[in-house]
Amino acid sequence: MAIDPNFDADVARAKAIYDQLGVWIDKYHGGLPAGWVASIILHESGGNFGAPGDPTLGEVGYMQVASYVPPLFGYDVSAISDPESNIAIGVLEYEYEAVLWMLSFPEATLGTDDSWKLARLAFAVGRAGSHQLAQLAQAALGGLTTGDVYHDIARWTASSGAVPLGSQSAAKVAARVLDIDRQWAIGQAVSSGLSGPPMIIPDPPAGPYTIPPDAAPYFTEPISGTLMAIIGGALVLGYLLLTTR
Repeated sequence: MAIDPNFDADVARAKAIYDQLGVWIDKYHGGLPAGWVASIILHESGGNFGAPGDPTLGEVGYMQVASYVPPLFGYDVSAISDPESNIAIGVLEYEYEAVLWMLSFPEATLGTDDSWKLARLAFAVGRAGSHQLAQLAQAALGGLTTGDVYHDIARWTASSGAVPLGSQSAAKVAARVLDIDRQWAIGQAVSSGLSGPPMIIPDPPAGPYTIPPDAAPYFTEPISGTLMAIIGGALVLGYLLLTTR
């Protein structure tokens, strides 16, 4: 495996972003691992809310949320101009994309690392383009691996060189596909949280939101701290019982 001379520096930058924005990330990360959100922000804006995005998509802010996204959740476009709401709406976008992957490809299992990598892929190369890549990988490989669709796409991309998508060259598409594993590793180095299914998150300053009807049934209520403590205690007790036999 080739040495990545910039990996440690990027981890440090992502950790700095988490230190800066962690209160909001922890509040709104939903089913995404918190470190993954920090890594996404690093790659989209470098933690600079005013970073320029794609003007054709009207991208804004930490998560570079496009102008078409707020209306999906019942917001005016101006909602993404609020820094805290930008993170919340960005997370909702990723959660929605994860559901759309599952609805289009049953092998894309909600609540898995794979699911969030696929959501990132939809952002990186476009929803239609990312699904096209999955179809090409499916045809070439004779099917997709349940819970590991992203790596099927990555393997196919590495062997084929991908295809151009819209204004993106095949080389750019391939680079964006294959970089997602690196971005994920950075997120895990920041905070090794577990993946979960799309979750209902608190209302941000922009106000209450609605979830698109096709995705709403797949959003779950967050697990309370009390329930997490009970589950954690049960796991510890089970481990102790097994190890003392």
